[in-house]
Amino acid sequence: MPRHPDAIITPNTLLSDARKSLASPNRRDQHLSRAELADVVNSTLERLHPDEDMTAQYVDFRWVGKLERGEHRWPSDERRAALRHVLKAASDARLGLYSPRRSPAATQQPVPLSAQPSTPGTGIRVDDELISSQPDAVEAWLRELDRLTLQATPAVTPQLGMRVRQHLEVLDWLQRDGARPYLASVDARWSEFMSWVADNAGEPDGGSWLDRSHRRAAEADDQLLGAYSLMRQSQRALADGDVRAAITLSRRSLTHGPVPPRTRVLCLTRMAEGLAASGDDDAPTVITAARRGLRRAANDTEDEFARHCDLRYVAAVDARCRQLLGDSISAVRIFEDLLDGEHAVPLLDVGMWHAHLGECYLFGDPERAAAHGMNALRLAREAGAYRVIRATQPLAIALRWHSALAPVRAFVDAHRGAVTGR
Repeated sequence: MPRHPDAIITPNTLLSDARKSLASPNRRDQHLSRAELADVVNSTLERLHPDEDMTAQYVDFRWVGKLERGEHRWPSDERRAALRHVLKAASDARLGLYSPRRSPAATQQPVPLSAQPSTPGTGIRVDDELISSQPDAVEAWLRELDRLTLQATPAVTPQLGMRVRQHLEVLDWLQRDGARPYLASVDARWSEFMSWVADNAGEPDGGSWLDRSHRRAAEADDQLLGAYSLMRQSQRALADGDVRAAITLSRRSLTHGPVPPRTRVLCLTRMAEGLAASGDDDAPTVITAARRGLRRAANDTEDEFARHCDLRYVAAVDARCRQLLGDSISAVRIFEDLLDGEHAVPLLDVGMWHAHLGECYLFGDPERAAAHGMNALRLAREAGAYRVIRATQPLAIALRWHSALAPVRAFVDAHRGAVTGR
């Protein structure tokens, strides 16, 4: 298709930098050349499609040059998949590749923060690098997201949520009328983070932000974030009590690929918890698969989303599944071992463990159950994590039958205060 005469061609430095980050197989202390990249792409095409004749998809150094100069931004599906595989990229956007046309799914407008903004909102201050028209702005946006993500530790604050919303309003403005399609993957990541912040702040729009994240990930063909957002949607469905949706979404998350092993383990843990909530005894089998996958991911340092998914995380999901399936005794043992551990653990996770451990003691020791509930509420306050307060709700409801006990009454009252603000 001929290029519009007014089109601005900008070098694709994301792609050239990715190529130069790899060592040449033939020249010592040199980076991968364009010709060498072309050769590896061609051999990868053959490996990815062993039953097809891929001759028509072969590339050469001139083709790589066109991509790096920005003269061509959207190769065929097969060539993009080979490039992602060779350059170890989770998405096309990571390589500066994007379609000049919006797909039908992409024409859905993301959740607007302001009605048809013509300029960034009044009072919003962002670095000039973020509003650059160059594809290099992708890396600037991702660095800023990393900076704000660190601010969520140890606690999620209202100021953090406001700041993230302001940045998303600027992203809305930058992408008005279909401009800057290379920001779709960036938008997906910021929207997912906003969903997480909203859920922990007790805001009602966490689900809408997660839906937006999934749409933008699909638009950018970001397989990793597509799988991760479905996993998060499964987690939210389970928190809302929709077990069937949780299982369906977790199964869909496992169909995305390729994704790093650790992200796949996260998706498996969501499926296991959904199955356990339904009473399905296949949950332990899925946990076993997750542990096996975690061993394979031991040396994987590239997973940008699932670094928190370690042996303790899977053990906690295992304990939760056992508790949901009626095996409170072994669940208690696992949770208490986790709480006795010496490793630093995010306050949100510890709060969730106390909430679920409290449920294990519901019928045999309501006072102990209430004590764990109080610990969970205390950690929820410290971490600014409304998700932990929500997790204590089944415990608070069940313990109302034992309100004659002083520790139980104290927890039930504290829970009511945490929910209502009174």
